[in-house]
Amino acid sequence: MMRIGSRRGNAMVELALSVSVILPLFLGTFQFGYTFYVYNMLLTQVRGGARYASLRQFKAQNAASISAYKLAVRNMVRYSTPDGIGQLIVPSLDDADVIVKILDKDGHDADSTHAPATVSLTINDYALNAAVATVTFNQKPYLEFPYVGRYAPSESEP
Repeated sequence: MMRIGSRRGNAMVELALSVSVILPLFLGTFQFGYTFYVYNMLLTQVRGGARYASLRQFKAQNAASISAYKLAVRNMVRYSTPDGIGQLIVPSLDDADVIVKILDKDGHDADSTHAPATVSLTINDYALNAAVATVTFNQKPYLEFPYVGRYAPSESEP
């Protein structure tokens, strides 16, 4: 006959063994899911910003007007509004993380002498602090749209 006292620690040992397998599995699943969720938000915001940039009037009389254009596009990516008012859509996405390029047909920066042909947006050096590790997005997501907005080389932003 087996003594009942010899089984007292079995449940504790089984729990310790199963938790050591299940906990990393749950943390890894959370890490992957949260990273994928934030990447999907980034992709949606970059797509909306690129669409906005491809349709927005490009006033290119001076460097300040071009900077104002790029700032409005970055604000669309970060806040979903061109004026930058509101709450960040993607957590801790800095203005410097959003790269906006507007290029002519030969790949030169668009200005008052180079008519825009394409607009590209990318996220660079965005660090996402999740549960277990930090994931850095470099050059992803990236989107390029043809520029179809009104080109105004002799106008400037107010």
